[in-house]
This record gives sequence, C-alpha cells and structure tokens, in this order.
Amino acid sequence: MDLDIAQVRAFVVTAEQRHFGRAAQALFLTQQALSKRIRRLESALSVPLFLRTNRTVELTADGERFLPHARELLRVADAAVAAMGADDRPLRLDVVDFRLSPMFLLRRLAEREPELRIERVAGRGFANAVEPLLSGELDVAIGRVTGCGRPLPDELEQRPIRLEPLVALLAPEHPLAVLDVLRLDELRADGIWLPGHSGPGEWLSYVAELCGRFGVPIDDSGVSYDLRHTLEQTRYGKRRVTLAGADMELAPDLNLKVLPFEPSPLFPWSLVWRRGKAHPALRRLLTLAGRTSREEGWCAYDPAHSWLPADDLSVAAAARTTP
Repeated sequence: MDLDIAQVRAFVVTAEQRHFGRAAQALFLTQQALSKRIRRLESALSVPLFLRTNRTVELTADGERFLPHARELLRVADAAVAAMGADDRPLRLDVVDFRLSPMFLLRRLAEREPELRIERVAGRGFANAVEPLLSGELDVAIGRVTGCGRPLPDELEQRPIRLEPLVALLAPEHPLAVLDVLRLDELRADGIWLPGHSGPGEWLSYVAELCGRFGVPIDDSGVSYDLRHTLEQTRYGKRRVTLAGADMELAPDLNLKVLPFEPSPLFPWSLVWRRGKAHPALRRLLTLAGRTSREEGWCAYDPAHSWLPADDLSVAAAARTTP
C-alpha cells in the first residue's frame, strides 16, 4: 500500500487541532477538500480514523495507533525535501494557536508582502515548538520565550516582534462596564475569570505573575470548551471579567465591553529560529516583521503605564534597540 503524504499531513494536522475548520485553515484548504483527503486515507487504510460529532473531533483507537507513525512519515518526508534543497517550499511557522496575536501579525505582514508563503502550525504552546525548531521540522515560531520551563537553547535566536496589551472583557451590564479604563486593583474582590485556568505554560506563568503582583485572585471555576463558550458565559453568565489579547478577533454579536487596563499588561511575542542554515525566505520574514513592528508601534512600552513580568523586561529592551 502506498500512502499519499498530503493525506497523511491532513490527518496529522486535524488530529492536532481536533477541529476541521482550524485544520483546513492551517493547510490552506477548504473543509471539503480536507475531508476528502481524510476519507481517502481512511479508505486506503480500511479503518475510520476520527469520530465526528457536531461539536468535537476525536481520534478512534485506530487513529491513535496510526498518529505517531504518521508524524514520523511526515518528518522523514520533510527531511528528504529539505535535503534536496527545495527552497521553494513555504516557511513552516508555529503560531501557538490560530486565534491569537501571531495570526493578526501574519495577516498584517501578508498585506505588505502577499507573495511570502507561510505554512502555519499551531503547536499549543511555544515550549512545544522548541524541539521541532532544533530538529529543523519548523523554520520559525512566534511565542513567549520566557515562562515555558526552560531557558532558550543556545542554538536558537529570538527577536521581539510584539508587546500585546491584554484587555478586560465583561458584559455591558457589569458594574465596572461604565469605566473607560479598568485598574487592576479594582478586580481584587471578584478576580479574573479563567475557566479551568488552562493553556500553554508560558501563558499560565504570565497570568500567575500578573495576578500575584496586583493581588488579583484567579477564578478558575466552571468549564469552557472553546473561546466562543468562554465569551458567551462572560456575556450572559454571572458577574465576570475575563482576559483577552488586544489582537484577538472577538465575537461582535455578543456585544461584550472591552476595557484597557491601567497599568496595561503586555504579553511579549518573539520570532524564534535556529541559528545557521535557514530557509531562504526567513531573512525576508525577519526584515519585513522588524520594519512593520517599528512602523506600527507593535512594541510600544511605557514603564509608567505598562507592566511586564521581570523576566520579560529584557525583551522590551531588546525590542527598542533591534534595528
């Protein structure tokens, strides 16, 4: 039996995303084309790989068994292409999550240079991108380089690209919604609602340091199955305030009140790549990102009105001095 690498890649990305829409977006496919590839792979293997419901996508037992082998097939195939010097392939870039700031940044870069081809991967945390960067499976990643449990390896280089302000989301009926700016100490009574308090380690460490610094409790009660569910509960549930990045696309139909904080917590995003031989388009990406960041003020930092964790102050300093 000969396996189609495009079908295997469609399976792996869908297995990692557990969502056909996000997987199709990552692969620059329509959902119909993605589903067709997976069906053909299932037909070739003579087993179902996914359990599909209206809200979730789960792997079958056969899918779980096939996944590590599928990943190894892709690793070998990508390594073979790289060994032949296939410089026309897209840059392979990890964006952590398709809903976060890196996607906003890439869209802005694409407006300036539409021909820059990038294959996006969402590895659910920068810590998960370190080994693929070292092995060459990834060309570049966007993430917070501190707070992920280990120092950045010497083989990797990083450049700050965005200090993203965090904002408060609350229902328009919330007593604090009449404000224009929300002081962090005004949340000491009710806290910040983060259901399940889950996410990448670098995000959790950031929130823990932020709330510890300003004496704000974290309310991790309840459960949320996705971003929309969190926003709906913030809008229609009990008195709650939750966090979001200023770059995130929110649901306009929910009419949530968005308030800036004082001081403004900034979440640092950096481009990270492996030193030495790199994809030919990487230098173009770094140049474009650096120029756009400077021109659009993506790394604006006012110590009197902004806050960063102590470990990230050097990132802000580097952002101001990077040519």
